[in-house]
Amino acid sequence: MIRNRAFAGAAALACVVASSVLPAYAAATDYRFELVGKPQLSGQKDIVQVRLLHVADGKPVADAVIFESTADMGPAGMPTMPAPVKALPAKDGIYSFEVEPGMVGTWALHLAAKVQGEPETVRGTVNADLVK
Repeated sequence: MIRNRAFAGAAALACVVASSVLPAYAAATDYRFELVGKPQLSGQKDIVQVRLLHVADGKPVADAVIFESTADMGPAGMPTMPAPVKALPAKDGIYSFEVEPGMVGTWALHLAAKVQGEPETVRGTVNADLVK
């Protein structure tokens, strides 16, 4: 009986040590995209700026790799109406996108990013009022 307790104690200690050595990862839901200011008109295109935030501490993530960006009029009830999107160079944690909307209205910008050290893809959507 004493042997069983000693074995159980050793097993519990091993679990505690193993869990403290494993790296802690945040989930993709620990991040969110947010619109930075109002979109700016540049010719026939709108420049939309977003920031990726770590929700727990509110700090911006400056070194994410945004590998997917699409836009549609989902907020206006037309999710099948897309707009061309072009990623522009990031600067100081602000990610900029050139969107060429087909019409004035509220557009959804859908983004997917990889954050260094995180195994999951961070996905999010920001809505922006585009003026064409």
